[in-house]
Amino acid sequence: MAETHRPFYLVGLGLTHVEVLAALHAESFDEGWSAPSFDTTLRMPGAYGFVAVRRTDDEPLGFALFRAALSGDSVSGGGGGEAEVLTIATRPQARGQGVARTLMAQGLDLAAELGVQTMFLEVAADNAAALSLYRSLGFEQTGRRKAYYARPGGLRVDALVMACEVSP
Repeated sequence: MAETHRPFYLVGLGLTHVEVLAALHAESFDEGWSAPSFDTTLRMPGAYGFVAVRRTDDEPLGFALFRAALSGDSVSGGGGGEAEVLTIATRPQARGQGVARTLMAQGLDLAAELGVQTMFLEVAADNAAALSLYRSLGFEQTGRRKAYYARPGGLRVDALVMACEVSP
């Protein structure tokens, strides 16, 4: 779908978004990150991301936050960099509209421009929708972290470590 035909547009993340990010994260996860956590993360070297905003009323629908770790030669175009998806969230009522796919695609595109070769992420093993999205974008499982995510009632869920090659 062409960008102008999507019901949302993307805005680069900045420190002015920390409260919005915390609210969106709390809607999507059992244990959401706080605004101060987002502030700290956005100040980290290599941190970047995007928020999806509905065109009709400028309501934030979701966001993705990434971090690129580039070796010295990758900044000059020599490659060798890695990046990770730190977190991604889509409001429950906005799911299934391409928000997460568009956010991920934009994050991968910028990673390629930065000289990143490999993007990593962790996802709960029981998150079928996210796993489907990530696999469709070329991510493959490279590891597993046992009982990584806490769930209500004391349950624990494994995290799958996934990676994909980033193309320029």
